[in-house]
Amino acid sequence: MNLVLFDFDKTIINRDTGAAYVKFMVCRNPMRLSMCFITTPLYIPFLLHKNTKFIGFSIILWLATFGMSIKKVVRLRRSFIRRYLNESATIIFKDAVQHLQLHTSNADQVVVVSGASQWMVKAIFVAASLPKVEFVCSEEAHLFGGFICKSHCYASNKVKRVRKLYNLEKYDSIIGYSDSSVDIPILKLCDRRYIVNPKARCFEKFSKSFNKTMSVLNWV
Repeated sequence: MNLVLFDFDKTIINRDTGAAYVKFMVCRNPMRLSMCFITTPLYIPFLLHKNTKFIGFSIILWLATFGMSIKKVVRLRRSFIRRYLNESATIIFKDAVQHLQLHTSNADQVVVVSGASQWMVKAIFVAASLPKVEFVCSEEAHLFGGFICKSHCYASNKVKRVRKLYNLEKYDSIIGYSDSSVDIPILKLCDRRYIVNPKARCFEKFSKSFNKTMSVLNWV
């Protein structure tokens, strides 16, 4: 049996889902939008570095949800998913769906490993009737009246989460799909690596790390 690891944003879907959700939550309320603008100097420095990115995201997420009941947040999450998937700018790559179907029909263990929050990745899979897979994603928690990023499944943290949850020695091979050079650490675990629609800068980093031991996929 193979272990197949898929990134989500810009690998299965063409957008940054977490950023779209935060924008949706902030822009729906002028007061919250103003607070996010005023506090920009506080969170921007955190967003510029991959090791502290989750702190900046947590600040914005907390401002976007502070004072809301959990029921209201859940209701807004559902509204976001519906709107997000109905927007013409949102595309789930047909090639990604085909590869997901191929691996699941092959009885591979398929895991989506994403920096996006687990609730949103799961909700999109359900709403879009995508194949049944497992999820290892970022998690949110309720703190002092708002939501924050509890754990950020990003960069080298993906490796830690996957190693903790799966015995990598038991698989015949490990296969990875990603668009981002941030995922080089987890792709190093893989026997086969597929790079999806890479931008020039990311392709250079992938090439330095893997040379010819990777394949490039142009998904639509």
